[in-house]
Amino acid sequence: MIPKLFLKPENGDEVDVSKAIKGLIYLGDDEAPSIVSTFQQNAGRDGQLLQSINYDKNVINAKFGLNFGDWYDYKMIKHNIYKLFSQRQSMRIRTDAEPAIVKYVIPATFDIAPSSDGSHDAIFTIPFENPSGYKYSLLRSDSLYTFNEEGWQLGMNLPSEDLTYTHSEPNFKIFNASDIMIDPYYQSHDLILKINFEGNSLTVTNKTTNTSWSYTNPAKKTDNIVLDGIITTLNGEPASVNTDYGNLTLAAGWNDISVTGATDFTVTFSFPFIYIA
Repeated sequence: MIPKLFLKPENGDEVDVSKAIKGLIYLGDDEAPSIVSTFQQNAGRDGQLLQSINYDKNVINAKFGLNFGDWYDYKMIKHNIYKLFSQRQSMRIRTDAEPAIVKYVIPATFDIAPSSDGSHDAIFTIPFENPSGYKYSLLRSDSLYTFNEEGWQLGMNLPSEDLTYTHSEPNFKIFNASDIMIDPYYQSHDLILKINFEGNSLTVTNKTTNTSWSYTNPAKKTDNIVLDGIITTLNGEPASVNTDYGNLTLAAGWNDISVTGATDFTVTFSFPFIYIA
């Protein structure tokens, strides 16, 4: 079976690369997480002290084959390949081997040349630079089951049960299928809370990570309050001043969440799952 690569420009529709360009065959890709460790050396002490470990930008090398008729055919196809992959914007890519996992990348410089003089074939590699170093779920947590089986796959750390990300009860659990903790403050990870409540205030606490966020002003159930990372809005207008400037994080796996201060509320946790390999 020939593998497939799907590409979606930042401002465009997703395309099957092999169908978009005649004679182009996707042969697979390879990648590895890039881990950066920072150390401190102390005078008079052997070795160094570990300060931090971070995931750095990595490169995804996608290999392609190209079959063409004559030199004129080759020049036309080559132009179309560069036109598709050399746009000045980031791209979302995914493969049929991991259909529910995507990467947001920027193509680097690459060359295309016939395998030999007079050949009608070419093999080349496109290095995709992945600034975040992460892979993400195709769908966000609150839309995981929108497209049935298209939203998940093996290898996504998902338990064998349906997961709920909208709640109205004071105590519930949220499952983070990521490989790592989701941290909007220190790591700028994508985490959105959509909240409607009636009362004088509302506090959301993650007992698992010992983090919390509070909306300290009265609100009506029709008010749309959104915590996007560390920024809060009320009905689309800035409202961080109405909060305690708290920061919620989600540990990998199950998180015990409590909501206090209001008895009539709904809270939706919306985030993509993050993977490192």
